[in-house]
Amino acid sequence: MGGWISSPFRLIELRPVDRVLFHIGWFVVYSPLLEMRRFPFIGLFYPLLVLVSAAACLRSLADEGVSLRIEQQRGGFSFQVVGEDGLGEWLLQFSADGRDWQDLLFLERGAEAGAVPGVRVSPAALPVPHAERGLFRVMEYPEVDRFYRDYLAARARWRASGITSYRYAFRWSTMIFWNGSIEVIDGEVASYNRLEAFPPFFEEPPMYRTIEGLFDRIADARARNAASIEVRWDPDLGYPRSAAIDQSLLIADEEQYWSIEFVEPIR
Repeated sequence: MGGWISSPFRLIELRPVDRVLFHIGWFVVYSPLLEMRRFPFIGLFYPLLVLVSAAACLRSLADEGVSLRIEQQRGGFSFQVVGEDGLGEWLLQFSADGRDWQDLLFLERGAEAGAVPGVRVSPAALPVPHAERGLFRVMEYPEVDRFYRDYLAARARWRASGITSYRYAFRWSTMIFWNGSIEVIDGEVASYNRLEAFPPFFEEPPMYRTIEGLFDRIADARARNAASIEVRWDPDLGYPRSAAIDQSLLIADEEQYWSIEFVEPIR
């Protein structure tokens, strides 16, 4: 199992868990550290194998009581960090292979005194569609990042919607302007319809993207320390309804603005 836990973070604990592998039928594997079972599950999700680790880059060896607990609930999983000091921010991460980790969601701490950080996750919200196996871990986040918390929550809502074929109205402006609609089929851009553009000979949309591509654009701007990022998220589906990105205050006319008037699923 060492290959599954390869990471630059110190492993604090790998706890025995059950009810985390969904499939038709029963199959149980026992080991000193891990228990895996297959359970009937109604839905469109493929088997999901969960190995659970709690990791932190700012913890000392004295913090051996910190652990990540996972429970299967109807429609998903719940995660809790127990044994921590009650002060830190905890970020849940997912990996399909134990090497490349992706940030998933921040754990929320309840308002009552002594509440432990926790979060519920739908299998559909994972970054790998129809994942057959995967790993989860948590790491302590050094500071409160409200924008990134909102970004991850919005992206999880969009993924959980399960919408992969859709049409959306897209208005884009920077040094150029484009207004029209883009059609996406099975997660790939299939066609577009230009309504207006400036300069008038500019045909293709300047951001020929899916909704996932727009999320990637926002993440890229944050990773490159953009001077300003303002986003309004759709409260139901999570997609970025409008965005304003200024990558650098030292560069003129590179600001990007876009808005999405509607997203229409294609059945």
